[in-house]
Amino acid sequence: MVASHYATASTAEIVVSILELLDRNTDREHGITAVWIADQLGVTEKTVRSHLHTLQAMQPFGRKIGRIERKDLEHAESADPRPGWYIEPIFDTAQMRLLTDGVVLSRSDSDYLQELIAKVYAFAGQSNQLGAFGKISTPRNYNREFLNNIELLNDAIVHERTITFRYCTYDVDGTLVSRKDADGNVKSYAADPYRLMYRNGKYYLICHMHQHDNLSYLHVERFRDLSVNESDHSLMRKLDSFNPEQGAPFDWDKHMGKRPYPMDGKAIPIHLRIKNTLEPIYDWFDTAQVTRLDACTYDVWITANEKATLWWALQYADDRIIEVLSPPSLRDTLRRDGEYLASLYADVERISTVIDAS
Repeated sequence: MVASHYATASTAEIVVSILELLDRNTDREHGITAVWIADQLGVTEKTVRSHLHTLQAMQPFGRKIGRIERKDLEHAESADPRPGWYIEPIFDTAQMRLLTDGVVLSRSDSDYLQELIAKVYAFAGQSNQLGAFGKISTPRNYNREFLNNIELLNDAIVHERTITFRYCTYDVDGTLVSRKDADGNVKSYAADPYRLMYRNGKYYLICHMHQHDNLSYLHVERFRDLSVNESDHSLMRKLDSFNPEQGAPFDWDKHMGKRPYPMDGKAIPIHLRIKNTLEPIYDWFDTAQVTRLDACTYDVWITANEKATLWWALQYADDRIIEVLSPPSLRDTLRRDGEYLASLYADVERISTVIDAS
């Protein structure tokens, strides 16, 4: 809409245009003046100021409209801060970083991610900082169905629809290939999808695969030929049926808090002794019960999946700070794994012979 049109524009058109100018040209360190807005729209400064004060009181779309004064810019980070009227960004800087970092974790197409991140920065009024984010590369073995699969899975979860799919593993060169049965036939799967979740740098679908009795945790980037049942509420099992407390709703946070790595199996009480630091405990287990025994030793109880705790404990083995006291089954597994590793790496002469022969 050109400025000459505004002589006959309706109040609604002028207000919308003011909002558009604020949205395109302002952030917390850059304002625009009523005089400049009036000049852009070809209306009087008095008209613009009247609408600005009304918008300030209304907070349209839940976004604050106000004035940036020179004193507010004393500690501005941008090179060219500017006082004037502004509209609050949709996202603040912290929200922007969380969203963009989450986007990068998805391991998706680089061009798509760059475009999406640019939109997030624009909504946060930080487009001038976009270059600092750096270049994003498409993963070498990127699944080109990934983005479409996200859309389909979200639809299936919302409408409680079953899904069918092929599931991939890696070939020797790292490419994704469909799983096959013993006869060489590609396997097909059916599942009830419940939730998409990031965990340990992977994007998971938590679901009930129809051939199993328990929950499964599948990597979303490994789905191929995904299709969604067209009928709502077609799930074989509802999520709440997996709650050990029958009749109670399934608690996601409680469930995942007992699994440092997403995997099936019951969570059981596990007794630990840890030395020098509690970071390995509280970085992974929010609800741990800890008692200090002396200046550098702690008695710890957690409720966790046994297999996941095995993996968790092994990653700290080199630090020699964690001892599993119970259950005996977990101690026995750690002992057997230790014996295997000791035998695997003890024979230095054998390894040298293998290397020389190759």
